[in-house]
Amino acid sequence: MTYRRVLLLTEIGADPVAALAAARGIATGAERLVVAGCPRRRPFARRGAAASDRDPGVRAWLDVVGRAASDVVPGAEVGIVADLEAEELEALVESSRADLVVAGPRPAAAIGTLAELRRRCGVAVLWVPQSAAAFGAGPLIDLLCVAVGRRERATLAAFLRDHGDPALNVTVLSLPPLSPHELSPGLGAAGIRAPVALGVPPGVPPWRALDDAIRERAIDLVVLGRFAAPVIRSGRWPAPVLGLPPASAAPPSARPLDVADAVELGDVVRVRVGAASAVGRTPAIPDQELAFVSGGRRVATATTRDGEAELPSALAADALGLFRVANSEGADPVAAIERVVAVIRPGSRPLVLYDADLPDPDLRAVAAARGVDLLAVRLRPVGSCRRVRARLRHAGLGPRVADASAVLAEGDAGDVGSALDAVRLARVAMRMRAAGYPVVAIVHQGSVRPSERGFAVAGPSDLAACAFDPPRPSRRSASLAERLDAMTGAPLIAGNAIEVELDNRTARGWLLGAIEGAQRTLHLQTYMAADDDLGREVEAALGGAAARGVAVRVLADSLHALHGSFGLVNPLLARLSAAPGVEVRVARPVTGLPSVEDLKQRDHRKLVVADGRVALLGGRNLAHEYYRAFDEVEVAPTTPWREVPWLDAGARVEGPAAAALDRVFREAWTAAGGAAFEAAEPPNAGAIAARAVVHHGLRDAATLEAYLAIVDTARSTVDVVTGFPLVLEIRNALMRAVRRGVRLRLLFGHVAPTHGDEPFQGEWAAARAAATWLVHSRIDALAAAGAEAYELAIRDVPGWDPALGVVHPHVHAKAVSADGRVCAVGSANLDLTGSYWETELLLVVEDEGVARAFEERVGALASRSVRVDAGDPEWQRIARRREWMRRWPGGLSP
Repeated sequence: MTYRRVLLLTEIGADPVAALAAARGIATGAERLVVAGCPRRRPFARRGAAASDRDPGVRAWLDVVGRAASDVVPGAEVGIVADLEAEELEALVESSRADLVVAGPRPAAAIGTLAELRRRCGVAVLWVPQSAAAFGAGPLIDLLCVAVGRRERATLAAFLRDHGDPALNVTVLSLPPLSPHELSPGLGAAGIRAPVALGVPPGVPPWRALDDAIRERAIDLVVLGRFAAPVIRSGRWPAPVLGLPPASAAPPSARPLDVADAVELGDVVRVRVGAASAVGRTPAIPDQELAFVSGGRRVATATTRDGEAELPSALAADALGLFRVANSEGADPVAAIERVVAVIRPGSRPLVLYDADLPDPDLRAVAAARGVDLLAVRLRPVGSCRRVRARLRHAGLGPRVADASAVLAEGDAGDVGSALDAVRLARVAMRMRAAGYPVVAIVHQGSVRPSERGFAVAGPSDLAACAFDPPRPSRRSASLAERLDAMTGAPLIAGNAIEVELDNRTARGWLLGAIEGAQRTLHLQTYMAADDDLGREVEAALGGAAARGVAVRVLADSLHALHGSFGLVNPLLARLSAAPGVEVRVARPVTGLPSVEDLKQRDHRKLVVADGRVALLGGRNLAHEYYRAFDEVEVAPTTPWREVPWLDAGARVEGPAAAALDRVFREAWTAAGGAAFEAAEPPNAGAIAARAVVHHGLRDAATLEAYLAIVDTARSTVDVVTGFPLVLEIRNALMRAVRRGVRLRLLFGHVAPTHGDEPFQGEWAAARAAATWLVHSRIDALAAAGAEAYELAIRDVPGWDPALGVVHPHVHAKAVSADGRVCAVGSANLDLTGSYWETELLLVVEDEGVARAFEERVGALASRSVRVDAGDPEWQRIARRREWMRRWPGGLSP
């Protein structure tokens, strides 16, 4: 061991063999040895008459001790002292600069004083009983260590880091008991090189286990996490007892940490840290600095964001200890460790992910799987990881636990409910596959089966019988194209002519032109259809197409188109159904008492395909407000809000991608009961490449992943046009982009359009005003972080009442672009419903010309709009008032 300066305390006249052997055995490389003798029959803690070196017996004893001590450490110092109190003993320790005090073999009355010395001086104390005379005769091999409580365990870990040797055999008696699964990561984090075994059988107190262990085998040294005077007085052990000094540790925090295992994902290792809670969620810890410990040393620090911290994957560690840096200055890093976690890295064996919250019988069924590695995924922070690991061990599973929020970088995503667990588990599998993990299957619970993307979706009882092919070497997906391939499954389709618009007049012209130009087929899918001026105009165009022999197919969402659900009839769709040559179908009609899935798992896509050659898609429903330009409508303060035009976005596609979109329509059409049809294969129409990304509600999250891929790989700029509350995962991704220096420009509106500071009136106006606050609450933090946030403003429109002032219309567009190289537009809102529940369609265009034209249009609109001033006290006041809405609708989501 590495003690260098030893103070040996004994009685004058006592045999020094045992104590000197102890000094030799413990401090093998000692540089200084000081032997202090005091009068016999006087306890150390009481003052008595001083002994004199003029006494012949004392001089003879000093000579013997001096020669023996010099054999241990050349030049050892030997002297006599008066009876010592704790203060005098402390002065002796300080003057000798001792890091180890050896005491014994008598008297036992000194034990209390030695315990006080350990506390005052922070020095290790070795008590040598008379029966330990043989100690030091051979090498120090077998150590028995006792720790009761976390602080003593930390003290013991610091000792083994500094003094442990690979040649030692260490047995640890710990209360609460450590499990073998906890032991290995703890040794790695603490930097303990000696082999360590656990020695407390379940239900046996450590002191009884200590007695049993010493009776059963030879022990060279007993090590206590503290110098427990009553234990030492009552002990009848032949081995010396080393009481460790209290390690310098951080003061205990009010709430313990709850930490899942860290996961390597590409270039980073990500860990999620919460505050342990006995009931309900374990919330993310407040943003703060954490220190990470490996090999017994502090190797990194990181600041948490919504409970997540990232470290470089180059950090070569299989386990990490971590602690909160605040109030821990000067603390020993091992003693300060609050939690130890394993670092999960890609391996070569097939990997199966399973929901950590599976019922106990299902967990036991998972444990029966053979030939695969198993990894539990905690999908929501309800119940601590400690309890999760205890359940896993009880079921016969390893205790490794990954946190879904950390893998997905969701932050404290309180807006995701339990109904989304299965698809989130599938997303974790895809994200880990993209990072090089050989994921071959997931085991989920719930009634909706998520889509398979290169892995199987298995039930717990089926897993043991599955024969998985050896995993192929996984390639890490880093670029935008690689990530889109891995996370959406949508192929890149070349040879197209594509335009993107943010103009209602242009969109109406495209729509009517596609219908009028159709020669064989015209396919139209919508979410809503209004019997208004725009609806009747489209009705006439569709009727004209059918009259000239075009096969017209119209598909609408039954619930939101108010046709076929609960006995409702949409007059527009009813008339189209009766028109010759027009076939109308509805998706997922609701006829009985609706479930949550009936109400939320709708088909939200908007698509028009003419002859499989020209396709239109975007966010527009068939209604006046989507297709009338601002200067085509007379607006006054009394105008109903629904008649004020909205800003929306769409794309026109010509070429092979249009045929792919026609196949998307065919899938939806046949699912609604329509007959299949042949899709055309048009020739190339240009040089633009694009992907048609389809998201099936509750089965995948492909459009969400596409948006995240664009944002996460952006290098210089991101433009977002949206009017719905950002799902927190996207908002967090945008925050990360801002922090890494990306210029973020947001264009948004008012769900309840306003003129001046007054909302336009109409049905549900108050509810829409509340929705506006929700939308803006998700943008507030981005504006405060430095994003350019613009409220769309329309002013000085010919024909509008001058009394209106500035009008803030609704923004219904769903569009994202980045770096002037990629642009995405479609039906998928960047909110929770669009990300998970509803079926959506998104066109991702990887072309500089299209992206730059779109960004120029966004810039032109922003230049005439109102930028949020993050320094405005009034804005700050309002932002504070609606900050609570950041959590909504998590508490209301099923």
